Amino acid sequence: MPLEAIQQVSCPRCGKEYDYDAVRRCWSCGGPACPHCRSEGIGPLCAECRSRGLQVHIVPMLASPGDMPADAAQWAFEYKWDGIRALCYWDGQRVRLESRNLRDITAQYPDLLATRRELGAGALILDGEIIALDRSGRPSFAILQQRMHLSPARAAERAITLPVQYYIFDLLWHRGRSLMHLPYRRRRRALEKLKLLHPAWRLPPSHVGKGPIMLEVAASRHLEGIIAKRPESTYQPGRRSPDWIKIKLIKEQEFVVGGWEPRRENTEQVAALLLGFYPSGGRRLRFAGRVGTGFTSETHRMLIAKLRRLARASSPFDGRSGGRTARYVTPRLVAQVAYRRWPAGAQLQQASFLGLRDDKAPREVIIEDR
Repeated sequence: MPLEAIQQVSCPRCGKEYDYDAVRRCWSCGGPACPHCRSEGIGPLCAECRSRGLQVHIVPMLASPGDMPADAAQWAFEYKWDGIRALCYWDGQRVRLESRNLRDITAQYPDLLATRRELGAGALILDGEIIALDRSGRPSFAILQQRMHLSPARAAERAITLPVQYYIFDLLWHRGRSLMHLPYRRRRRALEKLKLLHPAWRLPPSHVGKGPIMLEVAASRHLEGIIAKRPESTYQPGRRSPDWIKIKLIKEQEFVVGGWEPRRENTEQVAALLLGFYPSGGRRLRFAGRVGTGFTSETHRMLIAKLRRLARASSPFDGRSGGRTARYVTPRLVAQVAYRRWPAGAQLQQASFLGLRDDKAPREVIIEDR
């Protein structure tokens, strides 16, 4: 940088003078950011923005399972995308992606990194879903599974042959201030005004009062369902709120893996995963059934490696589960499963494995579909 471009600035927080340039600006408002007062997180903050209490780790707001609202004309509707939740922090120079459990997943998705030309200079915090599309253009969690659990080097290779997209549905921070206290309709309006030029970033549609029609479209395109949002709802970090309702068409459910059964002809492959869930207030897993389809050769290798590291002698389930060949594991893995039926008091029927989730802890799994 030319010497004439460097300015001497006195920090209003600590009083020290320092060289201010474009690299050391406040990531929120663009003003001077003293290196002596550098904040922890995604970048330096000026004293004024620090005093505002800028959040750099936000737990996403969650939707409650339910049916179409009776007053559907008063709600905004979006399609439900079968991917993984991710908040994006843009400081004007770099992107950081964070999962719903606050894990940094930036290195896993190098194809979602951006430049100032694509996103602009102003700081942003965005909420959205990382998805992978199948050959028909539909979101597929099974395909997205192939982009998860990879080293940075392997992720960079896979990004070339199996790209992902980022579907953005909320704007939480803009122009140096939080928007979470604003109603959804205003946040959505501000989001639509942004000029995001990244080729893998998308702004999916949102329509007020169009829930029944959108649900029909979702069914015809084999999408997972739709999300209903109250236009006046604020963003409530970490809360599963009735102001957002997920209306699902495809029966999918997360389960905790408590064991597995090997194939008779090849013990290096999984014949079935033993699934369970924690009842409200329960300390031991309740057995829900098995899933024995949906495995690929790559899935077998990945599962076997993880299952053997978690091996234990006793069953983690409360009551009878598994057969004589069952092998049990410490319940730390969460599986996404599609199924045809799950009668009350009975086990899953016609279940298919979709993938493992690394964005949810076992105790966060709640039963949504029966």
